[in-house]
Amino acid sequence: MNTQENNILEEMRRQMAILQAKLDKETIINDRLLRESMKNNYSSINRYLNLQSNVLLPIVLVCYPIFAGVFNLSWGPVLAICVVCIAAMIFDHRVYRIKEEEFMADDLVPTALRLQRALRLSSIEMMVTMPLTFVLFIWFLVDFYQNIDFQSEILTSAAWGGLIGSCVGLVVGIIYAVKIFRSQQRTFKQVLDQINDLVAAKDD
Repeated sequence: MNTQENNILEEMRRQMAILQAKLDKETIINDRLLRESMKNNYSSINRYLNLQSNVLLPIVLVCYPIFAGVFNLSWGPVLAICVVCIAAMIFDHRVYRIKEEEFMADDLVPTALRLQRALRLSSIEMMVTMPLTFVLFIWFLVDFYQNIDFQSEILTSAAWGGLIGSCVGLVVGIIYAVKIFRSQQRTFKQVLDQINDLVAAKDD
């Protein structure tokens, strides 16, 4: 092999090394972009969990006992509603909360397994909480009707206002819950697809 051929081979090796370095760099950039996209997509679920624990749950824990105290209702349905809301909040945080650092880990398999588990359990939670919500609300309405003092015109007017407001709130709450559920399902599937794409790219 003459000197010219050696030079050609060396140049080819150099070009291949440069090309490989560029490919490695692009792979790293794509990996980082995918991980950032996963974090951004999942951040909506983490924000909802913060809203649930910092705003929605305190409203329930404050308003229902006040309502029961003002209208002299029994504490059974009120305590049941509060306990169910607390249990749902704890369940949601334990199942759905995923830290941003978990999307940056070298091994994304545990994160993917958590997402698959969350996807499955969220459907089960919806099938349990919806009928339970109706049962508790009906219990609350029956207790409300049995204990209200209809001889007091002011109290009766306020009670009916609160009752109508509660019914409207229930309908709005159900619509909001279904909307949140569908949005979470889409997010779980989207992030799972991104993890699968990332793992497949590494395997290649």
